[in-house]
Amino acid sequence: MTITIRSILTGALVLATLPMALTQAAAADTACVTSGAESPLELHRDWIMEGWERREGDPAFVFATKMQRYYDLEQTEGVFYDNFAPGKTQLFSDSSRYGANWEDLQNAARSVLHGLTSGHDQLVDGKVASTTLGFVGRLERLNGEVLAFDGRSQLGWTCTDGAWKIHQELNYAWVVEPETIVDVLGKGELTP
Repeated sequence: MTITIRSILTGALVLATLPMALTQAAAADTACVTSGAESPLELHRDWIMEGWERREGDPAFVFATKMQRYYDLEQTEGVFYDNFAPGKTQLFSDSSRYGANWEDLQNAARSVLHGLTSGHDQLVDGKVASTTLGFVGRLERLNGEVLAFDGRSQLGWTCTDGAWKIHQELNYAWVVEPETIVDVLGKGELTP
């Protein structure tokens, strides 16, 4: 076997560039999309229109099962606020505790329906993003009581292993008359 200077240099070049190629491939694998179905704003839309929806006959709401697409359930630290959150507090620093706090309310509802209003936006820079949207909702309890509301939501996202996950949340809603939101319920289009 003859080893030439050319083969040694070629081998050295391959070995020298291998870490850079692997790093670039790993970075590409973990990058998060900024447009399309898995972008932060589309995920925010789905989060309200699918994640928090409940229809009569749905299985029990288990936050860790239904909402795992949106929250990092391994790195759960963050800031999660909702003035409608049931219980003694509306501010949480752990997404798992925040989510579990909603399970009783969801499971005591016949339905929870939403619709999007206006004011949707997305800011993305590298591995962080912020989204905002307007929405309405109608919760019908098992006893027939109806609670209608109008609200705003702002979510802070981080790119984690190639997927956007919520790590900050600010939701604020106010009670409205049910008939004022009837025409908006079920509308999930992101309109300006």
